[in-house]
Amino acid sequence: MSSNRTTLSIVPALLALAVLLLVGFLLFSDLKISKTEQTLNPPIKIITPQLPLTVIDDENTTASSEAVIEKEATIFIESLAEKQDKSITINENQDQFVRLDSTIFLPALEKRITTIEELLADPNISADTILTLHYTTDLVQQTTLAELSDNYDDQTILLTILDHNGKPQTKPLFEYINQQDIDLTASITLLTQQKHSLQITAGELTSIQDIDHTTTIVATINHGTQELSLNKIIQSAGLPDNALFYLHRVSKHDQQGLWGIIQTGLTDKFREGVHIEGIASNKDSVQAIIPADADEKLRSGLSSFLGKILNNKVNSSYIYNFSTHTMSHDPDQIYPGQQLIMIHFSPQELSRIYQFFSDKRNQGIETFAIGN
Repeated sequence: MSSNRTTLSIVPALLALAVLLLVGFLLFSDLKISKTEQTLNPPIKIITPQLPLTVIDDENTTASSEAVIEKEATIFIESLAEKQDKSITINENQDQFVRLDSTIFLPALEKRITTIEELLADPNISADTILTLHYTTDLVQQTTLAELSDNYDDQTILLTILDHNGKPQTKPLFEYINQQDIDLTASITLLTQQKHSLQITAGELTSIQDIDHTTTIVATINHGTQELSLNKIIQSAGLPDNALFYLHRVSKHDQQGLWGIIQTGLTDKFREGVHIEGIASNKDSVQAIIPADADEKLRSGLSSFLGKILNNKVNSSYIYNFSTHTMSHDPDQIYPGQQLIMIHFSPQELSRIYQFFSDKRNQGIETFAIGN
């Protein structure tokens, strides 16, 4: 009986030993395989680096949007006024940015108070010389004080009316209306002056019939073109060589004054942009869109970014009269066909304008008048 018990107790021990041997074998086999897989042929050779090390930048790294816009601005500003080997012609149909060391062509105009008779007798004026004549004519019309009152909102306007003796009387409209025993519906004779501007050649002067040849007129005589150095016109030794100037010849279309001239010039030039490849993967030109309301005041009542710039440029403008060869800085006195507007910009100023509106464009802002 005891013999059987001894035999039964040995069996579990043998089974346990067999299990331990099997697990040990498996573990040994895994370790050996793992060790074999990590063995490299040929072996790695460890090299001690020689200092200093050279850092190699990844050329494919995408540049930040700020860096791209800054690069765009630099290329755009450089293209606005490239160095010219020849003189630049400035006409009324195309404004230009030029460098301080540029030479420009302008019309050689002479403004003269004269008569047609004197112009015909001038030996220095050839038949093909272009003339612009400025003169006034009297316009007589029948009307009533009632009609004049309806036609003029400002009743302080001075009007000239012929009395019953045919003599002219000039006084404010309200004084005519407020006269005692006046019939507002009675016919009166209103005398006004109408301004005329006529461009002809000197050879056509003899054909003019509606102007007395002895009547005083203002004539602008075009003697061709004159070559001028911008540096000599400005006469400012304090400006750096990289100074840029926006040039505009005043025309009859400049109804908004100097402010409108500068705003339109910046808007058109920045919108026009420059064609170039390689700036960014999604475009082949650099431009900045300046909206029409970008110069409006902010809701806080303060000036906008562009408004501040325009105000500063209006007050520091150069206005050259190429008819009288004089320089002015009065923004309220501009005359079509006689003046060249010259607005100084540093490259840094133009770059800030470009980056400002490009940055707003990327943010998707609809109006540039509202913001900081």
